[in-house]
Amino acid sequence: MSQTPSPPVVLVVDDDWMIREIIQAHLDYAGYTVLMAHSGEKALEITAQRTPDLVILDLRLQGIGGHEVCARLKADPRTRDSAVLITTAMDDDESRLRAVEAGADDFLPKPFDALVMLTRVKSLLRIKTLQDELRHRQQRLETILIRHVGAEAARRILDELDAQPVRSSRT
Repeated sequence: MSQTPSPPVVLVVDDDWMIREIIQAHLDYAGYTVLMAHSGEKALEITAQRTPDLVILDLRLQGIGGHEVCARLKADPRTRDSAVLITTAMDDDESRLRAVEAGADDFLPKPFDALVMLTRVKSLLRIKTLQDELRHRQQRLETILIRHVGAEAARRILDELDAQPVRSSRT
C-alpha cells in the first residue's frame, strides 16, 4: 500500500490580515497546508518549529523586515531549501535586487492576480521537489559508491565530479 504524500506546507507572512486571509483561502482551495505569520519575528518562530516548503513573504513588515527574514531563512540549514516568493507593493529595481541578494526565488508585485500567484507557487514547489529528489539521489549514489569502492576512493571520485563543469545536452 503506497502512502499518500502530505500536501506542501506554505507559510504566508504579511502584516495585512486581509491579504493573509485572501492568500490562505486560495492556497487552502488549491490543497496546500497553510501557516500564517503577521511579522518577521513570528515567521522565524514558526520556521524554528516546522520547515515550510515555500514562504510567501511581504517585504514591508514591522520589526524584522522581509529582506532580513529571507536572508535568515536562507542562512539556516533547516530552511535554506525552502522556496521564497516575495510579495510587495514596492515595484522598484532596488527592492527586487535586495530580495534576490537575500535569497528570494521569485518576486510578485502587489496587487497580484490569484491565478498568477498560484501558478508561481506551483512552479516554485515543483522546482523544490526536483531539487529535493536530486539531493536524495546524490546521497544514495554516494552511499552506494562508498560501499563498492571504499570511502577514500569514493571521495576522490566525487571531488573530481564536483570539479568538472556541468554540461547539458538535448535529447
